[in-house]
Amino acid sequence: MKNIIKSLVIVVAVAAVASVATWAYFSSTATVDNNTFATGVLEVRVNGQSAISGFSATNMAPGDCKGGSFTVMNYGAPWFGGPSTLTAKELVISAENMTGDTDLCDALTVEVENCSGSCETAYSAGTLAGLSDTDLLMSWYSGGLIAGSSETINYDVCLPDTGGDQNDLQSDSCEFDFVVDAYNPVKL
Repeated sequence: MKNIIKSLVIVVAVAAVASVATWAYFSSTATVDNNTFATGVLEVRVNGQSAISGFSATNMAPGDCKGGSFTVMNYGAPWFGGPSTLTAKELVISAENMTGDTDLCDALTVEVENCSGSCETAYSAGTLAGLSDTDLLMSWYSGGLIAGSSETINYDVCLPDTGGDQNDLQSDSCEFDFVVDAYNPVKL
């Protein structure tokens, strides 16, 4: 029996040595180091500012319009000194923060044009309240408004002279903001 136990111990010892020997291997390591993931900046401005004062039109009558323009800048190099490094893949305008007399705000119409080069209508004589997330990018802007680029936006806000009796709009006032939003990628 002692011989069997000795034989068994020897077999287990040989198996252990053989098992360790099968775990031996050559190895090599390579590293991809110093990886960095950094985000860019998207900043749009109007006439070089984050906000500008709008227009004031007084003593308006049916059929009168107030027009104007402003420049939307993707505020980065090479033409502007701002931090923007990303392309505005979507650039939209909305009329927001309407206060005052609701009847007048609802009666006003607006037309918005992008006039970078030739003019192209972005919003055609719709209601002011309906001006929401309207695309400002020209049809020929295939990739968006790149950093350092700008677009000139023209607008006309009108009180139509059609639609019946407008006597109830006398001495009314409507205040609103034009808000331009830029997105990269596009807003879903």
